[in-house]
Amino acid sequence: MEQPLILVVDDSQTIRKLVECHLSQAGYRVAMAADAAQGLELARTLQPQLLLLDHQLPGTTGEEVCRKLLEDEATARIPVVISSAMRNRAYAQYTEYPNVVDQIPKPFTPELLKSGVANALQTGAMVVQAQITGCAIPEAVGEVHHAILEGMTGSFPLRALLDFLNNHQQNGRLTLEVGKDRVRLAMAGGRVQAVYSSTISPDRLAGRLPAELADLAPLLALTLGEQQDASMAGLIKLLERSLSDPRRLRALLRFQAAALTYLATTGEPGKFAFEPGITLPPMFQAFPLQCSVPALVVDGARSCEQGLDPREWEQLVFARQSPRGGNPDRAGLAPAAIKIHTLLDGVRSLGEVARHSGIDLGEVVAIARGLELAELVERRAPTASNSILVVEDDPETVRLIRDVLGAEGAHYQLKIVHDRVAAQLLLRRQTFHLLLLSLDRPEQEAFFRACKAQHPNGTHYIGILNIQEEEELARLDAMGIDGVLHRPVSESDLVATVNYLLQNHA
Repeated sequence: MEQPLILVVDDSQTIRKLVECHLSQAGYRVAMAADAAQGLELARTLQPQLLLLDHQLPGTTGEEVCRKLLEDEATARIPVVISSAMRNRAYAQYTEYPNVVDQIPKPFTPELLKSGVANALQTGAMVVQAQITGCAIPEAVGEVHHAILEGMTGSFPLRALLDFLNNHQQNGRLTLEVGKDRVRLAMAGGRVQAVYSSTISPDRLAGRLPAELADLAPLLALTLGEQQDASMAGLIKLLERSLSDPRRLRALLRFQAAALTYLATTGEPGKFAFEPGITLPPMFQAFPLQCSVPALVVDGARSCEQGLDPREWEQLVFARQSPRGGNPDRAGLAPAAIKIHTLLDGVRSLGEVARHSGIDLGEVVAIARGLELAELVERRAPTASNSILVVEDDPETVRLIRDVLGAEGAHYQLKIVHDRVAAQLLLRRQTFHLLLLSLDRPEQEAFFRACKAQHPNGTHYIGILNIQEEEELARLDAMGIDGVLHRPVSESDLVATVNYLLQNHA
């Protein structure tokens, strides 16, 4: 089998000789050009598997060469590796060129040259194809080497997959195909350490950066990638020393991870593959996230959800969900999100949660949306706006009330307790529109009077009892009861009495 052909375009004779010497010894065929015109001609005629291109050329730059390569169908798909003494400053100029797949900084050692060429040859063609067509790299998802878990998120939902990896405390990298993009989550002990994507342009995230991080937007060109070479590691060390407050860089990485996790959660289904034991990109080696998926999803919703009108969400009701598989991991969830999660009890509307917590309604709405995407809460029917507390110990009456008024019936927000102590605890925590309670015994009547005194306005009372004499009705009138249900309670009486009080005495 013929060995790969490497075309070297560099005006330095020393560099050309060095490259030819070491790549030839490594088994590659090498062609050389001293200027752009000769390099473009050789690229068309020889069709090399890789082009090693100097950034500074006589009368032009590598950028112009890349542009002309792309304009010619015969050379548009040749992978290009940039070589420059300017290192990352030069490479940053090539982010818009889909044929550029990597860089090798000058001066380079023979080992760095050979490893850089080998890596570019292994992945260069598929990277160029993916970047030109706008598709995620198929080999990175469908043909990942050493993947121990593969499938489609359409069949195996992403949240279930992430919970599985967390519950089993897996270490490795999850690669997701999301439309034309590829998102990668590096995990250790089941928690997310890094989220990055080489297919997503920094411009797509920069506009969503919070104001206090806006000046760090240029760093997204580095943090989104997964480059592992020595120059990248050196750049990270330089950043650590030069930044007056490294916490801002941590915040940038957290924002990036949250935005990409949100994209993966809300994007269209695609392929996934999980590989064990993958090394973190250098940026995240210095600043690992140690974060749970729910925390990132909630942060992502707060940063990326657009078009949520708080007025349309104000009356919605959410209730906490038990984590799938009993997974309690919420590491990294912001204090405001924890507070709101606690208040989403299936009774309070988001407007009530905002008033109770002192947090802006728009922020409450965004957090609730994130918690819903993370499957930590579930939405309740908006029609369930009236809350009812039932204090009753007769099983048959309780069953009837639950069936007629509960989630499967009229969709009222229903709380049922069997004793007065539990009822008092609930009444201290929230206001109920209606209270149904037994009044068969004297101590129950005393409990009603205490409730009436403590909650004189806003709550209506329905007594449940066995009435045998007319004097009982007069006694109930004197007590100030709003409605009466006779034992045994019938469905028609229950519905009529409850609807009358809620509709006519709101």
